[in-house]
Amino acid sequence: MSLVAESAWGLARGLAVASAATLVGQGVCAVAAASSRRTGRILWCLHLVPCLTPMLLVGYAWSRFSLSLIRHPGWNQALYFLLVWVRLAPVAALIVRFAPSAMSPEAIHCHRLLGRGRAALGFWLRGRGRAACVAFAVVFLLAFGEFELASLLGIRTWTVVVFDAQVGGLALGESLRITLLPALVEAVLLMAALWLVWAHGAGHGRPPARRRSAPPALHAAVWAVVAGALAVTAVLPAFVVLRGTLRGLALMAQTLTLGGDIAASVVFAAAAAACAWLCAGWFLGGGWRGRWLGAFAFCAPGLFGALVLALGILWAFQLPGLRGLADTPAPLVVALTLLLFPFALLLRLLLAALCSGEGVHAAALLRRSASARVARAARGTLWDLRGRGQFWLLFFLFCWAYFDMTAASILAPSRMTPVQVRLYNFMHYGQTAVLSAMVCVTFLVPFVLLAGAGLMGRAVRRR
Repeated sequence: MSLVAESAWGLARGLAVASAATLVGQGVCAVAAASSRRTGRILWCLHLVPCLTPMLLVGYAWSRFSLSLIRHPGWNQALYFLLVWVRLAPVAALIVRFAPSAMSPEAIHCHRLLGRGRAALGFWLRGRGRAACVAFAVVFLLAFGEFELASLLGIRTWTVVVFDAQVGGLALGESLRITLLPALVEAVLLMAALWLVWAHGAGHGRPPARRRSAPPALHAAVWAVVAGALAVTAVLPAFVVLRGTLRGLALMAQTLTLGGDIAASVVFAAAAAACAWLCAGWFLGGGWRGRWLGAFAFCAPGLFGALVLALGILWAFQLPGLRGLADTPAPLVVALTLLLFPFALLLRLLLAALCSGEGVHAAALLRRSASARVARAARGTLWDLRGRGQFWLLFFLFCWAYFDMTAASILAPSRMTPVQVRLYNFMHYGQTAVLSAMVCVTFLVPFVLLAGAGLMGRAVRRR
C-alpha cells in the first residue's frame, strides 16, 4: 500500500479518534462538575492514568495478543484504535476543561437569554465550542502522528513506513520528501486551530466548574469508559510485566547492563522537562500582548508528532552552522523540549487555575516576616499552595520525556543510547522473562528518583 493510501487511512482513523476522545472529554468534564469535589478529583485522577502510562509499556503488554490477530487485520486495527483513543481522551478532557474561552460567562448568559439565532454557531465557536474544536485538533494531530504503539502492534501506518525507511538507510532528503503529504495534512489542521484560537481574541480565564446536574446514564457511561481505559492501559500491562519479572528474578542481574542507558535517559528527560517548563512559564508570564499567539505557535512543532519533528531537527543539524552539534545531546534535548512544550503549557494553565492567587500572594508576604516561626510557616504554606503542584507537574513532564522512543531513536548521540531505544529493539523478538525484568526496572526508575527527591525535600524543609 502506498504512502498516500496509508496517509488517507491515518486521516480517517485520526478523525474518528479525535471525535470519540472529544466526546469522552466533554462527558468527563460534565460528570466531574456534577459530582462532589472528592468524587470529581477521583474521576480526574483515574481518567489521567492512561495518558500517563508509557506507550512502550502498553505496546509491550498487547504485542503478543496483537500477533494472534495477524490473520484478522480488522480486529487488530480495532485494538489499535481503542488503545489510542483511551490514551488521548484525557488530553481532550483537559483542554475542554481548562482552555481559555473567548467569551466571558456573562456574555454567554446574555446570549442564552436572547435565545438561539442565526449567530448561534459563531457564539458556540467563541464560547464552549472553541475548546472542543481545539481539543479535537490536538487529539487528531497526536493520533495521526502516533508511531510507537503502531510499530509494536504491527500496524502499518505512514509513520511506521517513514521510520522503517529512515532507519533502513533511506537518504534524509528522501525521508523528508515522503513526509510532505502527511505534514501538509497536519499543517492545515494546525493552522485552523491556531486561527480559531487567535481570531476571536486571546480569551478569558475559565471560571471554576459549577455544580450542574448530569443524567444518570451519562454518569454510568463515563465511569464505564474510565474503568475500561484504566484496565487496558494500566492494569493489564502492569500484570503482564510483573508476571514476567517474577519469572526472571534469577536473571535480574542481566538488567544491570542498562545502567548507562538509563542514566542517559534520565539526563535527557531532566534537561527537556526543565526547558519546556521554563519556556511555558515565560510565555504565560509578563505583559507581552502577543504571548498567546507566540505560545500556540511554539506548540506547533511538537504537535506535528515526534517523527516529523525528529526528521526536521535532524535536517536542521546537518546545516553548516549546526553540523558540529549533530552528534551531541543538543538535537535530542531540543526535540524533547518542543514535544513537551504543549503539555507544559497546558499543565501550567491547569496549575494556575487550581491555585489561589490571593493565598499565594498572602503567603509570599508572610514569608518576609521578621518572625522566624511565621516565615517558616509561610514557606510551608507556599509549598502546599504552589510548590507541590509545580513539583508534580515537572515530574509528569520528566516521565513523558523519559519514556519517549521515537525522537531518541533518530536523534540520540552515538555514545548515549537512551534505554527506551534498546528496549524497543528487544521487544521485536517477543516477550521474555529477562525483557520483562528490564522493562520493570526501567519503569520503576522515575519513581525511585521521585522517592529520593521527596526525602531530600523533606530534609531541606526540616533544616
